[in-house]
Amino acid sequence: MYINSENLLPKLQGDAFGIDIEFSNQRICLIQISDGKDIYLFDPIVLDLRQYMIDFFKNDAIKIFYSGAQDLKWLKNEYQIVVNNYCDLKILAQKESDQSLIALWKKYCGVQFEREDKKRLQRSDWFIRPLTEEQLYYAALDCKYLIALREILLSQYTEDEKNLIHFSTDLKEPKLLRYLKKQLVDNEDVLLPQKIYRHIKFEDPFQTDDQKIIGLIEQLTKKHHEDYKEQKLKRFLQFQEKFTTHKPVYSNCRIFSLSGQQLCFCDQKKIQWYVKNGLGEYIDEKSVKLNFDPVCEFDEKEMKFYNEERSNRCVICGASSNILKYQIIPYMYKHYLPNNYKSHRAHDVVILCARCHEKASALQDKKRAEVAVIYGVPLQYYGEEKQVVDKLTYLLKKYESLTKAGKPFDMNQYEQIRNQFKDLVQLPIEFNKQELTKINENLKKELKNSHGEAVVKKLDTEEKIEEFIMIFRKHFLSSMDPQFLPKEWAIDHRFKRNFGEKSVYFQKQESNEQQQEFQSQEQQLQQQ
Repeated sequence: MYINSENLLPKLQGDAFGIDIEFSNQRICLIQISDGKDIYLFDPIVLDLRQYMIDFFKNDAIKIFYSGAQDLKWLKNEYQIVVNNYCDLKILAQKESDQSLIALWKKYCGVQFEREDKKRLQRSDWFIRPLTEEQLYYAALDCKYLIALREILLSQYTEDEKNLIHFSTDLKEPKLLRYLKKQLVDNEDVLLPQKIYRHIKFEDPFQTDDQKIIGLIEQLTKKHHEDYKEQKLKRFLQFQEKFTTHKPVYSNCRIFSLSGQQLCFCDQKKIQWYVKNGLGEYIDEKSVKLNFDPVCEFDEKEMKFYNEERSNRCVICGASSNILKYQIIPYMYKHYLPNNYKSHRAHDVVILCARCHEKASALQDKKRAEVAVIYGVPLQYYGEEKQVVDKLTYLLKKYESLTKAGKPFDMNQYEQIRNQFKDLVQLPIEFNKQELTKINENLKKELKNSHGEAVVKKLDTEEKIEEFIMIFRKHFLSSMDPQFLPKEWAIDHRFKRNFGEKSVYFQKQESNEQQQEFQSQEQQLQQQ
């Protein structure tokens, strides 16, 4: 039963419930609950289910999930719910040779379901409405047999083993050991996190005062921290090796106006460009004099900023080794801003060392999450193209597996997809694996930035664009406290600029204006 109205909300009663949750776009999109007879699919996109679910999850019934650690995390983050009487079938299935839910369905429930289909549906966009019949069928199946499977799996254990089956996924390092010791001192039942519980494997029953458990926890906790530190250092060194440079980023070349006034510092490529295009001539190997007057007019403060020599050091800590460029305005937004806001500018691109870059990027990610809430666009926002990517990916994998097995591929499936999305994406008439793979990869790249594009579309005035830019400039200052920024760097620095006729941005702008004018003329003709 699909619950999308308050009038349909059932009064859930029973001793045990099978539960699953679907999550997309940084929020819970569907909650499936089975009482063993009926299946209820609750739509939290349409309904405010917070209080209803709080009341349900605190009752004494057993709540049965399969690998539910992530589900519990979502419930806690979105509804502040802590689940009472939690049971995880994946732990109960540890005596099975294949512990996957698909294998359990097939072995005990007579249900055949392809792994590729399950993976595809798990990753589909559950935020979009209406949900497809395929999605609804899969969602119902995910919780339908959980109660029955629990009874089947429990029957494999002795009474002593059953008494040991206590789970908690709410404990995190480093609180784990302290919490466990307190439980033992208070002579309470021991609640073990899943990752620790797996190591016991019911080999030796333990009492609440058993010191072996403390020793086990200490050992695993220490190893966990050592492994984490080692992996983190390895990732950092790989990043440092791949992206940083030991060469100077700024070559501090100079550009002078026709009248001899110094306009700014720049890199070697820029002065070479002016000379190559006949727009200036060398004064020396690091200076060029323009043969025209610049379009932009800067005030005294801006002139001081552009005429300040740049240091090849991190603007946060001053380190001069392992440095790289950092964009204060994230590329995923800047890419979609109007041309006169997004040009590569010295003000919003600064130098950081690898360590400071790591910290700044992590803090910027958190700020992007705040921006997602402010503008109402989830970070994992996807447009209709996501459906094309999902279906093409599935189709290409199926084609490859069938071809390897020497079996024929049904071309009608491709024809259906091509016709379904013909107004969105132009797919080739004939099935061509190489061409479709290339199209699919390009669509995936576009999807990565679809959140940024959706946010920028909401910035429909210059005032809103400038307000948005200020969000990230202020955040960079407050979160990183840079000690070595240029003296005249300012959060209210000029937001937009004009371009000369030779500039690539001027050409793009002119092209866009011509296109808009053409579209306007077409609309007028159609109206006539």
